[in-house]
Amino acid sequence: MRFRIPPQLKETVTIVRKSAFEHGTETTIAADVVCMVVPQTDIVEIVDGVGISDMEWAALLEVPNADISEGDIIRRADETELQIRRIRALGSVLQLELKQDDIVI
Repeated sequence: MRFRIPPQLKETVTIVRKSAFEHGTETTIAADVVCMVVPQTDIVEIVDGVGISDMEWAALLEVPNADISEGDIIRRADETELQIRRIRALGSVLQLELKQDDIVI
């Protein structure tokens, strides 16, 4: 059975990778990524017995993408950015653990 995000919770984001060497240089890793971004207050336990209390947000991707790496940035439609701190594969679902602070531009 494949994981499906309910239509009312779907969000389309862009994943970018910012250069650590050149200011303002970024590469688009994936565009039009369908996911569900959930604030920490809405997260109880996503994995049996594993909480993610040190993260502010989590994103669940409907279709996993192997090109996404820790340190990449999720850019939402309102131009807010969340940095990917951890990536976990949960069966057919990719869970991205996110933080909003400490983004260096």
